[in-house]
Amino acid sequence: MPFSVNHLTPLFFGQHMSLRTGMRLKEFGVTRVLFVYDQGIKKAGIPDPIIKNVKALGIKVSVYEGVQADPPDYTVDEAAEIGLKDQVDGVVGLGGGSSMDTAKAANLMLTNPPGIQKYLGAMRAQFKPGKTLILIPTTAGTGSEVTTMAVLTDTRDHRKKGPGGPYCRANLAIVDPLLTVGMPPQITADTGMDAFAHAFEAVTSGQAHPMSDLLGEKAISLICQYLPMAVKDGKNLEAREKMSFAATLAGYAFTDSITHLGHSIGHALGTSHHIPHGNACVLAMPEIAEFIAEYTPGIKRVGIAMGLKIDENTPAKESGKMVRDAIRALNKGIGIKGLQQHNIKESDLPAIAAAATTEGPATFSPKKASAEDWLVMLKSAYSYKS
Repeated sequence: MPFSVNHLTPLFFGQHMSLRTGMRLKEFGVTRVLFVYDQGIKKAGIPDPIIKNVKALGIKVSVYEGVQADPPDYTVDEAAEIGLKDQVDGVVGLGGGSSMDTAKAANLMLTNPPGIQKYLGAMRAQFKPGKTLILIPTTAGTGSEVTTMAVLTDTRDHRKKGPGGPYCRANLAIVDPLLTVGMPPQITADTGMDAFAHAFEAVTSGQAHPMSDLLGEKAISLICQYLPMAVKDGKNLEAREKMSFAATLAGYAFTDSITHLGHSIGHALGTSHHIPHGNACVLAMPEIAEFIAEYTPGIKRVGIAMGLKIDENTPAKESGKMVRDAIRALNKGIGIKGLQQHNIKESDLPAIAAAATTEGPATFSPKKASAEDWLVMLKSAYSYKS
């Protein structure tokens, strides 16, 4: 079976690794760097020791602090404007997926004709390489530090789009689990389930292959073991470290095999109801597992990675139900909010279902979902009582 492996993002992983950012920038020859992060990261004081480290090595620092959730296109242009004005030769994205994706896209605008809107939806756009890019996650969720895409909100039609390809890949990812210690339980749960969604969808994608299986299955196993621990005790360093590793593994996994139905509904809910991305991606994942079970051997791999008693003799339909129930139990155990808890009305579901069918990730599902299929899944998720 032919497949491609594009895991080319170098990675430095471990506690206190973020304090080596200046050294790494120096090695790349960077003299002026733009830091990109949001107000929450700023208020938490996370950038301060890292920027201090960078300045101590004689590197001039500019900052863009206006990152927003589901990053709107114009924030990319705002960040790039600062970088162009200050003639930076490096960019550091610090934060969750929104900060890292904003940094990726802004970096491209430093060397390509602005603004970013002209590139949205153009996954194969021909870019010139950007400047040196280092990405540092502060959540254990998106895996964006090692992926080759940037997900943005096109403010013209309020849909998730973004550039992708090799020039969206960081020159270096620095994953320091200590930066995730301050995450509250709900954010820990939401971002952790984003990583679960990446791994689940990588293993069950229509483009799944042996490498994405290997990485995705390990990520699922780690998440099921350590995410409940991290939610319960945010200062558990072992749990934080394992979750950071799992999120990065999941990022590597779905870069090649691509997400599908979970992210289709996640994008639809993110743009229409502004539900946190990881939460949105798994709201209907139990139903998705049952829906695709007979169309992909990956559902059994997911179940085995979750610790379920599934083997080659277990019928696919039964495997799907077992995985469905296991995801429901995981969601409940860590406090993932359901559709009704987000104040979504049942009358909203047809529009959400229709929107999910138009999202790009759906293309890679092993079983195509119509608006009617989505409506059935959403109604099931909406009415489910644990």
